[in-house]
Amino acid sequence: MIREARNRPAPAEIERFVRSFPEATFFHTPAWLEPLAASFPSFDVFWLAEREGGGLAAAMPVARVARGPFFHLHALPFGAYGDPLARSDAAREALFERFFALARSPRCLTARVHCFGGRAPAVLPRGASIREEECSLVPLDGGIEEVWRRTSSKRRQLARRAERAGAVARLLESEEEVRSLHAIYAGQSRTWGGVHPYPERFFLELWRRRAEGVAVVGAFLGGELLGGHVDLFYGRMAQAWQGGMTARGNEHEAASLCARKGMELACERGMRVFNLGSSAGDRGIALFKESLGGEEHSYTVLSARGAAGLLLGRGRRW
Repeated sequence: MIREARNRPAPAEIERFVRSFPEATFFHTPAWLEPLAASFPSFDVFWLAEREGGGLAAAMPVARVARGPFFHLHALPFGAYGDPLARSDAAREALFERFFALARSPRCLTARVHCFGGRAPAVLPRGASIREEECSLVPLDGGIEEVWRRTSSKRRQLARRAERAGAVARLLESEEEVRSLHAIYAGQSRTWGGVHPYPERFFLELWRRRAEGVAVVGAFLGGELLGGHVDLFYGRMAQAWQGGMTARGNEHEAASLCARKGMELACERGMRVFNLGSSAGDRGIALFKESLGGEEHSYTVLSARGAAGLLLGRGRRW
């Protein structure tokens, strides 16, 4: 097996390789990785790859996040899924080992892999630990009418009342509308802590990828934007990524209207499941997702404190 140098696989080759895996997600595509690199100057986004017989045997998207003279290593940042895609178990195991070997660099603070579609390595790489995280998945079988019937009666009642008041969900059509949504999200997310708020440029860069599987949905009452979110579509799964709602939007069930519109788009594209994301331990958010028909799904996260992180005893989480 030959180890491929960083950034060596040609874009067209990587895209063909990713398309050959049913478990690949939007986070494996240029429509995510290129806006990520463009929006965060401290991110070096690249692929780790292995070859067998001249062809790609495994590939894994990675972001090296600079922090002064140190760095974090993530597949991928912000909880995005960076599973290795591999033709064989041996190639998959080799990528895991290679990733965590990079984490043993003297300047690495932390390393993390979110393995949504694949299993953990058979042998845990040296220095790595394992835990489970959750997200909420809505099955899309039967089409949008059947999906909506499976939501709670209370949720449907609230959505109908909002629609009678004139609320409607639609795709955002201009950069100005996307900037307005980002302003709502930024104002709301400053209380969340962690990595929020993401820069406006990231929202705009994603919105510009509409032809590659991005939809930005907003709920409106008259001409007023009540809130919305960014939805990502690839392969078998649609992903509700990030957004925000105003106080008036909460009064008019904007989150439900946007979720239904996103699920409708996913059904039209032939997706099998709509991923509502993690509730991060918030019971209220979890109950809302359950009311939309979400079912809890657990997946594996591998993490390690890098050599610098062990020495310094700290490291910011990404």
